[in-house]
Amino acid sequence: MFGCIGKIGCGLLLIVLGAVGWATRGVWLPKVRAAITADAPAKTQPWAPITAAGAARAKQRIASLDRPTGPAFVNVDAADFAAYVLGAALGNVTAVDSAPEAIIEEGTLYVRTRIRLSELGGKESLGPLARMFNDTESLLIAGRLEPVREGLAQFRLTEVGIRDLKVPTAAVAKLAARWGTRPRPAGVAATALPLPLPPHVADLRIASGKITLYKSTQ
Repeated sequence: MFGCIGKIGCGLLLIVLGAVGWATRGVWLPKVRAAITADAPAKTQPWAPITAAGAARAKQRIASLDRPTGPAFVNVDAADFAAYVLGAALGNVTAVDSAPEAIIEEGTLYVRTRIRLSELGGKESLGPLARMFNDTESLLIAGRLEPVREGLAQFRLTEVGIRDLKVPTAAVAKLAARWGTRPRPAGVAATALPLPLPPHVADLRIASGKITLYKSTQ
């Protein structure tokens, strides 16, 4: 008898909790979605294609800093910069996609492309999310550009999303290690991609939708 009452009580408790959860879903549901969803930025400018021509443009502009009469700084578009440095940092990750793109929003550089999950180390590298994905999926990477020292910067990953789902924070460092150059330069954060730059580049900043690189004074 008491077992039956206990079961009824548990059932009522679950019903009450369910009703409370449904009634308050406007509070907790957005937080849950934000925790697991990787959203592209609310763009104020169009995404730009990452191309070999863009890499050449960036290389030429950055090389001008090394001229004795060259400028003190140069501005490079997000996609051109991504083609110049992230192409090397990510290796073959973007090889499956003929049209990777980049954009800068609120000081963050975003790159989106399509990848083979084998380039991430296979589905097993994604932990419990692995079964949810196909062999080829969309990839969104977001991060901040930070100087490390002259000739070296880092792209600190703030978010990695596969098919709109965030990759767990613990897996981001593993991806950064896989994508980054080897051996890993000293001073680069565990969740960052090292970005080797010419020795005449002393600093870089993101502002007004562009990346500004500054000439070394030494």
